[in-house]
Amino acid sequence: MQKSPQSKVSSQQISAQSFIARFNTATVRMTIPFVLAAALMAKYVTTQSARTSAAQPLNSLNAATPGGILLAAKSSTQKTLKLRTNVPDSVLVPATSSAQKKLKLRTTPPPRPNWAIAKGMPIPSRLPGKENTEVAYNLETPPDFKYSQELQKIVNEVVKLTAAEGLPKKPLSITLIDAKTGQTAGYQQDTPRYPASVVKTFWMTVLYSQIESGIWKNENDFTPYIAKMIQESDNEAASYIVDQITATRSQPRLKSEKFKGLKNKREQVNRFFREAGYKRINVSQKTFPLYYLNLPEPRGSELQMLSRPVWNPNRITSRQAARLMYEICYLKTAVSQEASQKMCNWLERDLNPKAWQDPDLYAFNPVRGFLGQSLSKNNVSFHSKAGWTSRSRAEMAMVSTEDDKTTYILAIFGQSPAYANSVDIFPQISRLVYKRMTARDTKPESKPVALSNLPDVN
Repeated sequence: MQKSPQSKVSSQQISAQSFIARFNTATVRMTIPFVLAAALMAKYVTTQSARTSAAQPLNSLNAATPGGILLAAKSSTQKTLKLRTNVPDSVLVPATSSAQKKLKLRTTPPPRPNWAIAKGMPIPSRLPGKENTEVAYNLETPPDFKYSQELQKIVNEVVKLTAAEGLPKKPLSITLIDAKTGQTAGYQQDTPRYPASVVKTFWMTVLYSQIESGIWKNENDFTPYIAKMIQESDNEAASYIVDQITATRSQPRLKSEKFKGLKNKREQVNRFFREAGYKRINVSQKTFPLYYLNLPEPRGSELQMLSRPVWNPNRITSRQAARLMYEICYLKTAVSQEASQKMCNWLERDLNPKAWQDPDLYAFNPVRGFLGQSLSKNNVSFHSKAGWTSRSRAEMAMVSTEDDKTTYILAIFGQSPAYANSVDIFPQISRLVYKRMTARDTKPESKPVALSNLPDVN
């Protein structure tokens, strides 16, 4: 009997399915040995690698590889297995408990600004064992300044000048020091105010104290960052230096315990100055914007720093700013004589109009609209750090005449949009103070009054 066409199709389909089944069975039989062999080889390589890593001494790791870190991993016996990525071993942080065998590690180093990466700038690294070292300011007490009624008259003139220009007196603070006599006077000079970029001088001081204490491998690694922070008032360079000196980094919002650890480390810059008599100072907050961190304003851990337990921005008095300038550039006793000289060199400003009138010189001009502008035609040595925001204008400066007869420190904080928007008031103040200071008799007054015994002048 002849099969129908439908029967033929069915038979062909069955034959094809049988062939495929036999083919797949053969393929599986041939594949299994290769899979087993590959698995055995992978297990062998992994085992050997783990043995090599676990047996490798910590100090034998190649420190020449830039940007490396050691990550701790627990083995079945609770011993530390050291895995290598790409960060220097200098980021190791010692375990806090003596009974704890493995190391507590900072997982990642602080990120560098894009311009630092593009220019191949160095990455500073700490010496082994110095990861959590905290330094103290070498000057434990303030200088013994004496109140001067003559200087107070000059300060009072400055206050009248600002009022005549329509500027408010309440947000104004002034400190004036005759460096040669130690006489001083001021106006609301113990009122903490937002210092803007003046704070960067304080961070530089902490950094040089760490350098002098032997915490860092190479001082020169910081040179390009200090230059941008002080000479150009660059916020990103300042942020990177803050991260380095406090062994922290800006992070997303942290849980309570982790935030406490970060805050404690960041506030070591406050302890540095408070223990030396800089009472109530706060220099633990970064300056913004920081576009390399995608932080046009404080967010994450930076916002936590600002708002816990209450709103806590940077706060410095004009007296404190004047004191630090006096210790760095006149006494040269901040950290050490050598360190003070280096810091003072960074603070020096060229008042030649050709040096600062170029509008494209820096994003921030430290002379135009500040104390140095009106002294550009005088033969003076000028050192300063200025700060400006949309709501404040501030500056600390030391002025020395060419004949070395007059040297004075002037610190002014104007915490108000009125001062921020006035590009003329600081040059006017500076011109007035310069005329009065160079004209006065520099002999000490017959009956000086100890500053500590005199209330702040309001």
